[in-house]
Amino acid sequence: MKQPEEPPKYSVPAVLNQMGSLAAQIAGLSLVLILGAVFGGQWLDKLLGTGHAILIALVVAIGPLSLFLTFKLAIRAVKNLPPIPPTSGKNQSDEKED
Repeated sequence: MKQPEEPPKYSVPAVLNQMGSLAAQIAGLSLVLILGAVFGGQWLDKLLGTGHAILIALVVAIGPLSLFLTFKLAIRAVKNLPPIPPTSGKNQSDEKED
């Protein structure tokens, strides 16, 4: 009786390394965007004398932009995963019927 083949798996350390890298990229990007909006908004408000209007507008605009860029980074990370090696054409259910 033939032992069923185990499905190929990704290397756990490699996947964890890539997930950690993605988390660091997202955190760094969000931090840069938020700090840029706050300090840029304060500078523009002082320059134009608009109170806190530009600061608030920039901070509110950063939310959707940050979500969009996070999505794009995650999609890029998934595309960079190594492909799973191909398996034979038989499924486990096919092997049980034989």
